[in-house]
Amino acid sequence: MDKLTSTARKIDIVFRIAEVMLKIAFVACLVFIGIIIVGKVFDLPPEIIGTVDQLLEFGPLTLHIAEEYIPSFDDMLLQAALLLVLGAVASFVGILCVKSIRAILSPMKEGRPFAGEISRHMRRLGWLSLILGVTVQVMEACALFSAYAIQHVDTLLISDRITHVDIRFSPDISFLIIPAVFFLLAYIFRYGTELQQLSDETL
Repeated sequence: MDKLTSTARKIDIVFRIAEVMLKIAFVACLVFIGIIIVGKVFDLPPEIIGTVDQLLEFGPLTLHIAEEYIPSFDDMLLQAALLLVLGAVASFVGILCVKSIRAILSPMKEGRPFAGEISRHMRRLGWLSLILGVTVQVMEACALFSAYAIQHVDTLLISDRITHVDIRFSPDISFLIIPAVFFLLAYIFRYGTELQQLSDETL
């Protein structure tokens, strides 16, 4: 039991640090969104809001765009705002996930591995991880399609040797495994709690 409590305390420290980092990421996203909003409302010059680079990235592929073909600053700003909003959502859900994990570890630090609240927090963690997985998939799809539309990839690439450009997004549904594991663990811990209660009543 001492080993369990010691391990739970060490893991809790790791997730405490992760929670701080996620909060920093969440605040950073909100700050950048605020800068974009203020910049548009007060019509600030682009140099104050940010810069537009000449790179177009599709996974491991990076294209360097000539200056005359760089998309408009407003279009790039819209894309950045969209990704920042999704990033803020992902960070916020990540914070809730870490809080649930720390709530699970809390009774374990006290030597109560089958406390009644563990299964509840485990089930909540399953739903949160599902939301987080969907959010990440949406973020990747938005990044891909917005880059394609804003950067006018078809215009950039079509030539005598390339006659047509298609874009396809293949969602990665493997993220469903993690929520499934958490839901299974919630059931196991609930069953363990019931056994613990029966054992206590018998004694």
